[in-house]
Amino acid sequence: MKIKLIASKIKGYLKELTIITAGVLIALLISNYKENSQARTYYRASVETVKNEVQSNFSNLKSIIETQNVLIDSIKKYSADTITISDLIIEKGGGIQGIALSNSGLEFYKKNQINAIDFKMMSRLIEIESTSKLIETKMDKLMDYLYPNLFVASEESKKLIVLHLKNLLNSELKLEQLYKEFITEYDLEKNSPNN
Repeated sequence: MKIKLIASKIKGYLKELTIITAGVLIALLISNYKENSQARTYYRASVETVKNEVQSNFSNLKSIIETQNVLIDSIKKYSADTITISDLIIEKGGGIQGIALSNSGLEFYKKNQINAIDFKMMSRLIEIESTSKLIETKMDKLMDYLYPNLFVASEESKKLIVLHLKNLLNSELKLEQLYKEFITEYDLEKNSPNN
């Protein structure tokens, strides 16, 4: 009789334990589903941010490249004239424009869960980021040369500015190509609100 009573109690405990275990497992499944859903939403938002940023940077860069080409042509055209570099750049060339590229989407994307990252996209974005930094460095070098020579009218100084600008322009064209490839690969033009 005692054995039946003990077996009955153990059976009752096991039933309760089974119910509690099932409840905990269901709660864990629901929690995991919610976390995964939030991670997917975060991932989609980060990718969308990156795509919008690339599209915006690409549009801005195309405008800057056009301006740089006009400036180079103007300096070449008037290099033999006795006009100062500052007057040449401001009056004839339309000024020097640097581009302010936004790479915050890359930072947002990098902070995403490691298992959700598209490593091919990440490598493209890192290449874009490094080229952007190279452009900043080349622009700084151009400005370092330009400031002490603003009021110089020599042909040699104008040629050196053209060389600096061409060097800068080469990196800008490389960045433009990287943006084009990214846009093509991730079909941004089809999804762009401008098209």
